[in-house]
Amino acid sequence: MSLAQTPPQTSALAGAPVIARIRRVLILAVVAALVYPMFMVASSGYCPGGVDGNGGFIDASGQPVDEALPCVQLTLGPSPLVYVGIALIVLLALGRVLRASDEPTALRTLDRAAIGVGALVVVAVIVSVVWFSLIPLDQFSSGSISVFSPFPFGVIDVDVTPMTES
Repeated sequence: MSLAQTPPQTSALAGAPVIARIRRVLILAVVAALVYPMFMVASSGYCPGGVDGNGGFIDASGQPVDEALPCVQLTLGPSPLVYVGIALIVLLALGRVLRASDEPTALRTLDRAAIGVGALVVVAVIVSVVWFSLIPLDQFSSGSISVFSPFPFGVIDVDVTPMTES
């Protein structure tokens, strides 16, 4: 009695590896878009001078002044252009996958897209945080205010308010 060997049945869809890789790139893009603003939060402030014992204002060198000196508050936040960059990387990769001649080319394109999304977010965070930390806040008391944002990786919000007596 002989048993006939039946070939193992494959239930996988013909393009299943490509679809799985597309899903991976989309999940990575969503996670990157959610993680990016978590690391793009920084703030720094500076108030030159203060208040003397009589309730009057003094400057940074301790000399009395007639009115309150301005306090500067800088806040670093995420740039909308990074989100546009993530979306463009994913959409361009999907377009190239549709035109791919074979499966290995499509998988390679999706792998590069995943690396591109991750690299964009990492570079944006590093450039923005380093740039933000290098801003000299004591220069704001000289009267000329100039902040160059780490465009397009982050946005710096500048808030100048008079010092209060508290």
